[in-house]
Amino acid sequence: MKNILKVGDSTYALSLQNFSKSYLSGFPQREQHLIKHCKNVKFNLFRHKLLNDVETIIKEREKLNSFLEDGEFDYVMIDNPLSMLIVEKDHEIPIIFDCIDWYDEMYLREFGINKRYYLLRYGFLEALEKVDKVICQSPVILDSLRKWGLKTKKVAIIPNGYDTRLFYPYAKKKIKKLKSEFENKYKISTTDKTLIVYTGKVGTWYDQLITISETIDESQIFIIVGDGPLLKDIPKKENIIKCSAVKLHEVPNYTNISDVLVFPVSEDCSPIAISEYLAVGKPIVVPYGRIRWLLKDKINAFFVEKTIPGWKNGIQLASKEGSKIKRNNIKLAQKLSWQLLSRQFYDFIS
Repeated sequence: MKNILKVGDSTYALSLQNFSKSYLSGFPQREQHLIKHCKNVKFNLFRHKLLNDVETIIKEREKLNSFLEDGEFDYVMIDNPLSMLIVEKDHEIPIIFDCIDWYDEMYLREFGINKRYYLLRYGFLEALEKVDKVICQSPVILDSLRKWGLKTKKVAIIPNGYDTRLFYPYAKKKIKKLKSEFENKYKISTTDKTLIVYTGKVGTWYDQLITISETIDESQIFIIVGDGPLLKDIPKKENIIKCSAVKLHEVPNYTNISDVLVFPVSEDCSPIAISEYLAVGKPIVVPYGRIRWLLKDKINAFFVEKTIPGWKNGIQLASKEGSKIKRNNIKLAQKLSWQLLSRQFYDFIS
């Protein structure tokens, strides 16, 4: 049994972005899945305050030191570079850095340059120099870390996954029933309509959702499952359905009734939503970007330029030819279940 102390702030445990609870509920993030599925690993959680200044860093460092004295841990694990700031210079317990984001890009996009940004950068460089092991979601991120000066050679690629108990292709009878329930709930007919579905965050990082919404015509229904500040900017139309956040076990009901699944971000390497999309075997439309290490054009997905014509053509192509890639996506998804990835995590730390 491995004993891991997971160190992080309560906000970043779910997202770097400060959204409402409605946005967060129903979309558990990476650490929650790993904790749930990892066997022979005990996760202990240390939640520090938001580190906005030196005074807070010093106080939280003292709290962490006291916490470490009261327990025996095989590893300290972080996924937020800011957490490195409260780790003592002479810290002896090996540190695992689970690199889950493009921290610099994401922070600047959400908050811009402020004092905390420079703390984040310093913590990031500290992590690259001092951690014992690094886990990356993709080889693209690992290559970037090496360019920034990553010291350790103990690395692993563990992408984001999906829960096999929830995400799988539904039978036609069940899909028909779910469509009927959807029609009754939202007072809209799906007959002879192409159902385009997005599930996930609706933050400023996802502004291509607005572009997608502008491509929707009368033969289509765009279903957005998720919550966040961008939702108010999505046009109000009868055939654009904003479902807000739902419980995780409800998400596959929406992905399974879809004809086409869309993901609006080109910067992400391994979004949880993509793994969940693959598992149900539906065609995916996504912008050209970093996800190409995982998805192949017209084999697993249809890649598009981030323009109205680009999305329109990609969605039309996916709705016509998407059935051809169902088998490819289900096969790829077999490597991406949280059940399998959690075993890879344990093997790496053992």
